[in-house]
Amino acid sequence: MVDWLGDDHLVWFVIAAVERLDTARFHARARLGGVGRKGYDPDMLLTLFVYAMAHGESSSRQIERWCHTDVAFRIICASDVPDHTVLARFRKNHEQALTDLLTESLVLAAELGMVSLGVVAFDGTKIAANASKDANRTQARLRELAEEFVATVASTDEAEDVLFGEVSRGDELPPVVRDRTGRGERITAALAQIAARRRAAEQARRERSERDRGSGRAYERAIQQAADSGTPPPLGPAPKTADPVVVTRARLARARAKAEARQRARLERTRAKPRTSGRGREPVPIEDQELVRRARAAYEAALAHAENPAGENPAGETVGNPGNDSDSDRDSDGDGDSDGTAKSGQDVTSDRPAEQVKANLTDPESRLLKTRNGWIQGYNCQTAVSDDEFFVSARATQDTNDMAQFEPTVQDLTATTGRLADRCDRDDLTIGVMIGDAGYDSDANLAADGPDRLIADAKAHTIDQRASTDPATGDPATDATPRETMNHRLRTPEGHALYQRRSPMVEPPNAWLKDRRGLRRFARRGLAAAQAELSLACAVTNLLKLHTKGITTAQLQTG
Repeated sequence: MVDWLGDDHLVWFVIAAVERLDTARFHARARLGGVGRKGYDPDMLLTLFVYAMAHGESSSRQIERWCHTDVAFRIICASDVPDHTVLARFRKNHEQALTDLLTESLVLAAELGMVSLGVVAFDGTKIAANASKDANRTQARLRELAEEFVATVASTDEAEDVLFGEVSRGDELPPVVRDRTGRGERITAALAQIAARRRAAEQARRERSERDRGSGRAYERAIQQAADSGTPPPLGPAPKTADPVVVTRARLARARAKAEARQRARLERTRAKPRTSGRGREPVPIEDQELVRRARAAYEAALAHAENPAGENPAGETVGNPGNDSDSDRDSDGDGDSDGTAKSGQDVTSDRPAEQVKANLTDPESRLLKTRNGWIQGYNCQTAVSDDEFFVSARATQDTNDMAQFEPTVQDLTATTGRLADRCDRDDLTIGVMIGDAGYDSDANLAADGPDRLIADAKAHTIDQRASTDPATGDPATDATPRETMNHRLRTPEGHALYQRRSPMVEPPNAWLKDRRGLRRFARRGLAAAQAELSLACAVTNLLKLHTKGITTAQLQTG
């Protein structure tokens, strides 16, 4: 059969590539002796999985079928076809080794002179779990199921005691109480997941409250400094803990400044035009303009609320907190400079009541995630890609958004590049700049330790529009905040051109995972299993990238 396939067939490249990888961790669990037949070679089993995933397949049963019918698969296993249970157990028993396979593929690529880390783009992609989103249950419902299960078992035991006697077990249990699927254990695991998430949410709520108090005081000081120096108040949404009177007063000042600027611009345009008959329309007074009237109404409401903290006005009507009123924060002139509506750059943590927190019975470690195509039950997978389109980092996470995943990504990249530098004896394997979209935009991420980063503070079309209509040059102001510095950098020609590289760098490789590797849904359940499958898919993509870049089987064998 070896003569049936040409020397340039992909299977020879995959076999040679796996031989170059460090597979010691797979061999550590291999059976070397004892009763029974000799175990299958771990390298052969790994090669089967790599070659199958290169063709978008991860099913153990399908791999077994192909080992009977496909010449390439028969060559890999030398016609000694492993059963699908052997393949399934191999994948289950080597989760950590499969996770480390991504680093091994990078080592091979680096040894061949590839992996350019001057620019690294990172993003999140959501992949469905092997579970239904309809299997989510609240804590109350899970406890009901557990009680029903225990009650069913107890009533069955009592009935059997009457039927068979207390000493005799009788025959098999009736099907109604058989629990071969481990339903009781999964209910317990789901309850544990909800308890852990409640504790994490409470801790996050306390930390956010402390941060909000500090940011509110800092915002008030910044507003006061701006008022003392005659400069515009700071941009961006006001913290919820800031004094509503101070916030709305600053918004009123900004609204008046905008109205005056528009009126001056209109007068200049009128003077520049040739005079025609008629006087034209009189300009609306500054205080009567809609933007100013709304800001003044919000300021007056804040004053009234401060004078009457109990929440009722003299007429007995409830007075809300106008400092964070979204209606008064809308930007009527359409320039996108909304002062109060938090879009990006604001950490958001779910404050759902404990009764609404749910866990999945099928895969308790998966999460309900929102995508552009609706909701899925799955994992939020964080990937980072090098300048030459090699996966450098891939992590399956449970976070519903990307905000809190920047620092873990930096830590993983730092550890990976350190291992690469040690094993490949190269001094150019350091990260130059990291590029991320607005999903990672937060004050903490902008100020965190680590490599240089370029994180968007708005959608791509907004960044493009600002770069063309309001370009920036030179360095930002010396007293600029990290957010103002990033905004300035994105408006410079260099920063804008650098950010435009993000999408073509990271989004096609993420699409290859789903479209070429077939990883639209994980085959196994649990976070560790999902991580192993994700790492394997990324490692296979890296090996195939070597093939498309012209690396031959002969180079792998002689390298």
